[in-house]
Amino acid sequence: MLKDNNIQRIIKLINKIEDSLVVLFLVSILSIAVVQIILRNFFDGGLIWGDSLISILVLWLGLSSAIVASRENKNINIDVFSAHVAEKYQPIIKKSGFLFAAIICLIISYYSFVFIHSEYLFNEIAFSNVPVWLTESIIPLAFFIMAIRYFLHLIIYKTDNSK
Repeated sequence: MLKDNNIQRIIKLINKIEDSLVVLFLVSILSIAVVQIILRNFFDGGLIWGDSLISILVLWLGLSSAIVASRENKNINIDVFSAHVAEKYQPIIKKSGFLFAAIICLIISYYSFVFIHSEYLFNEIAFSNVPVWLTESIIPLAFFIMAIRYFLHLIIYKTDNSK
């Protein structure tokens, strides 16, 4: 059985990997864009796959950042009820929000998996020999991870003001 100390180390490692991926995607986008600009302006050319890769990396960056935001519970909240509900009911509102977010993320994950599967069957190519389904595979994965995170927020939510 894993000890709490080992679990904490695993969680920290996962968090570092996620943060590193966000940085890697951002640096890659900026680097490819700069190379494209230089090649187009000074050499009348460019990377044939450069613009496609940038678009794909923007998708991966956005969803990786959403995973990090869900980890920290720093995502955008549409908080209609909190201002109009008594303080003692705030934990119920917060937990309901976590449950709703988790369910929506699971639904999106499922249907995006169905979409990715259809892309796999069509066997289209994004650029070079990279299949489209592979470039879009972050969608179901990211929403599944976010669903797990929201379920965890629901389970471990503290009713005091410390979050």
